[in-house]
Amino acid sequence: MSTDTTHSNQQPTIGVDAALLERYSAVQTETDQLIVYDERDDDAWIQSDDWIDALTMA
Repeated sequence: MSTDTTHSNQQPTIGVDAALLERYSAVQTETDQLIVYDERDDDAWIQSDDWIDALTMA
């Protein structure tokens, strides 16, 4: 029995095998929306008007 709740297709988010997030960037628009995008793939982006800065979570 395992207590690991990570889906088998999901990249690890912590530890030595964690997925690197360096290829992702974010831009805040004039209307306070946040666009997070993949610098290597023009079609890979997420836009949201509801977000929290990660630095405030630390």
